[in-house]
Amino acid sequence: MSTNQTGHEQNVVNLGVLNTRIATFGEAYNPSRSELFLLSLTKLQADGEAVIVLFVADESKLKNAIAARTLAFYGFDELVTRAINALRISGASAQTIQQAEAIVRDLRGKRASAKLTDEEILAAKEKGEEVKQVTLHNNTIDSKIENFAKFIQFLSTIAEYKPNETDLTVTALNARLTSLKTSNAAYQTADAALDATRLTRDVLLYTDGTGLVDTALDVKIYVKSAFGATSPQYKQISDIVFTKLR
Repeated sequence: MSTNQTGHEQNVVNLGVLNTRIATFGEAYNPSRSELFLLSLTKLQADGEAVIVLFVADESKLKNAIAARTLAFYGFDELVTRAINALRISGASAQTIQQAEAIVRDLRGKRASAKLTDEEILAAKEKGEEVKQVTLHNNTIDSKIENFAKFIQFLSTIAEYKPNETDLTVTALNARLTSLKTSNAAYQTADAALDATRLTRDVLLYTDGTGLVDTALDVKIYVKSAFGATSPQYKQISDIVFTKLR
């Protein structure tokens, strides 16, 4: 089994390899710190395996939530365009139409920089990078939903707005709004859960001095000290790599 790969999961796998090998040392493996006892290391390995499994599950849930929200927004801009055009030919006053168009402009907004996709944001977060997006107008998903709600509310007050197209009615638009809110709430829940699990994983694996990686590195130092740098025992574990979080 290769033990020189890097990554969160590989650190946990490599601790398992380390534990298996030091278990063969018997009573000669006798560190002074309880954190380096094989029993403690075995528990640390189990905790690491559990948080990796949880992270993978939460990451999958977030990806599913992203896909569901993307689907919920499919055709959204076109729907708004159709609705505002329906208002324009409804016989409503010019002032009313101008007010609706102002809401639509807020809804659409313009960006000073290209908007990252949900997948790009997720990849950046996994690398530990801070995600910042600069906008000329607030064009987040939350603001889209908020302004879409304002648009629908405004349309509901206009007696002339009576489209024959079923999906353009106020009732249908409100149903679409509910779908957007539901999918966005599911995304936010999944995103928060993944962030919490990522924090738990990083604390467990990378806390200075007590994390899995530093503990494993201390085990290697102890074996080198107890048995010698050229000993068979140290040679069994010297090639096991543990990588710290950048």
